[in-house]
Amino acid sequence: MRVWKARTLGLVLAALAVTFLPGCLGGRDLDEGAAEAGGPVSLLDVPEPWRVTAGRLTRKGLPQGRVAAVFNSPDMRYSAKPMAAKLRELYGIQFRSEVTKAVQENLYQLGYDVAIDGHNGSGTQAAVRSFQADRKLPVTGLVGDDTLAATRKAMKGAKLRPLSGYAPPPAPKPSRTATHKQFTGPQALASIGARYQADRDMFRRLGRQYQVPGEVACAIMWVETGYGQYFGKEKAAAMLASMSASGLDFSLVEPALADLPGDRESRAFLRETAARRGDWAFDELSALLDYAFKNGHDAAAFPGSIYGAIGWGQFMPSNVEKYGVDGNGDGQVDLFDKEDAAASVCSYLKAHGWRGERVNAMDEESRRAVIMKYNKSGVYVNTVLFVADHLAKQN
Repeated sequence: MRVWKARTLGLVLAALAVTFLPGCLGGRDLDEGAAEAGGPVSLLDVPEPWRVTAGRLTRKGLPQGRVAAVFNSPDMRYSAKPMAAKLRELYGIQFRSEVTKAVQENLYQLGYDVAIDGHNGSGTQAAVRSFQADRKLPVTGLVGDDTLAATRKAMKGAKLRPLSGYAPPPAPKPSRTATHKQFTGPQALASIGARYQADRDMFRRLGRQYQVPGEVACAIMWVETGYGQYFGKEKAAAMLASMSASGLDFSLVEPALADLPGDRESRAFLRETAARRGDWAFDELSALLDYAFKNGHDAAAFPGSIYGAIGWGQFMPSNVEKYGVDGNGDGQVDLFDKEDAAASVCSYLKAHGWRGERVNAMDEESRRAVIMKYNKSGVYVNTVLFVADHLAKQN
């Protein structure tokens, strides 16, 4: 209780500081570039729900007029979608896995063959369907509170198999061959092969410069955005700002979570998780605006993913300062420019341990370890290396 009171008091004081102390943040003085942009120059002009987030950004040192102009852009529309999606995902991991495991334990004791692992996979769903059919219940295969209640009812008076006899099956080894077929089918490979050939000189030059295979960089750009064809349907700044605002004011996102349980434990988890994810989004938003201001870009206009990843290589904004590169020599880092993006991907791979210009310069485990730093999915790694190996055969 004390923690929540302290946090609420902090938010109130922050809002008061933004509302009543504009002079401390520059008042209505023009900062560099604000007059040219023609946008508002005071945080008093920032609409809700952005005002507290805007104040936090200026206290980090970002120019007040430019920050205000971003939040007054028509591209800045609040959306509960990113925070709601993340909270649903994390709630499912935290709570639904417990329900699933309880259902699995009950099904095992009732004599059904099922793995007790908390994962709602095809095997568990098949066991649930068998149980529902045997009990003349609607056969849905769904795992939830209703299914848990039904298994508990069935256990009353039944002869149960003891849980002590359960032996978990051996964990399956991750596949080294499964790929995302939309990127590795014959037509897809022909398409990326043609694009690679057109830009081969660029990739060879970057490969020599960074000692990173151009084929791997090209493959990542292909898997991330279809080689620059799909940058995302959202506006990155709006998504990150929406998450920041939702973390500061849970009531903004709460209606989108109305179907989740309303018990005290669940709501406390959702509020606390929203606050943490909101802080993460604020840091990414700050990095996005800093990058845009330094390079003369319109921060509000960047297309991106639901969680704010941008450009050909789908960099999170916090990675731009670390690994972003001006590949074409025009004095700006533009992740929506193909050459800058390719150089930035090479920079990232080099920083994370790739050594050697050729695709097969390192052993398989080392190759996989580097790509895993880009995306922690085994199928993603398989796909990138499959495409890169295919491109290498064209040289």
